[in-house]
Amino acid sequence: MSFDFETLVDRTGGASMKWSTPPDLDPARLRYRDILPMWVADMDFQSPPAVLDALRDAVEHGIFGYPRVTPDFIEAVVDWQSRRFGWAPDPAWTVVTSGVVTALKTAIQTFSRPGDTVLVQPPVYGHFVGDAILNGRGIVEAPLRLDDARHPGFDAAAFEAAIRPDTRLFILCNPQNPTGTVWSSDDLRAMGEICARHGVVVVADEIHQDFVFEPSRHVSFGSLGPDVAGRAVILTSASKTFNLAGLACAVVFLPDPVMREAFRRRQEENGTEHVDAFGLITTEAAYRHGEPWLEALHVRLAENRRLFGEGLTSSGSPLRVVPSDALYLVWVDASALAADGRDLYDRLLHDGGLRIDPGTKFDSRAKHFFRINLACPKARIEEAVRRLAALSSEM
Repeated sequence: MSFDFETLVDRTGGASMKWSTPPDLDPARLRYRDILPMWVADMDFQSPPAVLDALRDAVEHGIFGYPRVTPDFIEAVVDWQSRRFGWAPDPAWTVVTSGVVTALKTAIQTFSRPGDTVLVQPPVYGHFVGDAILNGRGIVEAPLRLDDARHPGFDAAAFEAAIRPDTRLFILCNPQNPTGTVWSSDDLRAMGEICARHGVVVVADEIHQDFVFEPSRHVSFGSLGPDVAGRAVILTSASKTFNLAGLACAVVFLPDPVMREAFRRRQEENGTEHVDAFGLITTEAAYRHGEPWLEALHVRLAENRRLFGEGLTSSGSPLRVVPSDALYLVWVDASALAADGRDLYDRLLHDGGLRIDPGTKFDSRAKHFFRINLACPKARIEEAVRRLAALSSEM
């Protein structure tokens, strides 16, 4: 079966956050008539036909009462983990929630107290830091270490040294967003063993697990066994994989029954235990019938990543794509352009006609980096490369 990843679907004029007007846009300064939105992790591809069919069936049924999480839903979720990643979480470990960010906040509130610290590995998804601070927690950092090839990786000594007596949680990004770092089982086991020695709970955000490209493979933290992962909190969702973020559904695996009950109790206190009916329906449909679409999407994304990297190189642009084996999001080193933070973002927006995520969104020190979203038709990749090359020649 073939799938369409080339049609430029018009998303303007609606309720899309990605395609909304940037709040800091100055129309008088725009060089291009349009802005290419290549920022937030939201694909410009329609969801799989099986998902659209399930949604149409639900709408045509016409009754939108209170939903429940069915055994069939749990079976589909667990089977996806087993089939794609080779581990089989116990169905009893499963807690359903309205989103990974919601689950992250719930985990912070459940397994730490105000005044405690939370360990992160910058550059990393901004909600890890922001949501910890929002809930009155402090931050300790173990920044990713650049190897000889300038690949961001794990530094065990720095990781353990960052842990303080009041550190209660480590929020793991697996694979790492924005760098695309794919963690090996040895890396994950080392992180887990260090955390276990210090009584630190691992909260593993694995929402991008389906975007690890060959020859690398995704290793779930939950697959490491009870000695390492028995007290972990594993967060995942079909939302990134099948472009369902607006339908608000995610899954949490909690092997420890006491922790699981505490998490559920916090959900009830917060009023976040209910899930959107369409989110349940589309997640199950995606996990049961969306695999051929995902395999075809991988081919498209791998080609987009190649086009983007080779296009910048052949244009003579000094922008450097940080090599990675994961994500449809690419981490770009713009240090050769001698622009910092907001200045780089501003130039890319107004002179380059590109809305990207500035590096400082993921690490205050990443002033010379930006993240760009390549989950779009080939024509938009080519136009983005053209605009970046033109802007690079002027800076």
